[in-house]
Amino acid sequence: MKKKFIRIISPITLIVIALLDIAVIGFAVFSVKKITEVQNLYTIFFGVIETLAIIVAVLVTKETIGNGIVFYEDRLEFTGIDDKNVFSYSEIAEVETYRDTKASLKKNFIDRHSLIIITTKDETVATVDIGLTSKKVLTEFKKELAEHIDRENIKK
Repeated sequence: MKKKFIRIISPITLIVIALLDIAVIGFAVFSVKKITEVQNLYTIFFGVIETLAIIVAVLVTKETIGNGIVFYEDRLEFTGIDDKNVFSYSEIAEVETYRDTKASLKKNFIDRHSLIIITTKDETVATVDIGLTSKKVLTEFKKELAEHIDRENIKK
């Protein structure tokens, strides 16, 4: 089964996750250094907490980087969304994408999210918020979707 994956991680999220991972690694180095210098209850407890922090950091990074859009032969799936995340190409009537690019100091991050609005043949409308993404992600999404459904049904 052929499939294509488009990652939808935002640059801001990627920077934050990278900084948190660097902090966890820094504390791990500090923890190992303290445990080798002095072995008491506090340093061992700090080492155990740091081990748990490393496990959490790995799982969070894996989950964050693993979110995206998967194109299968007969359907597309938005990973990282709990409900109504799979759409069959045969059921899609129209797809519209939206991304606010106008300059404004009043808008917050939520107002800058990219949206994919999918209308099915039974006139059900589903809006999928894919977060802060680049224009390249939306262009790549539209290009890949155009290979699976009629091009006339994809709007800007």
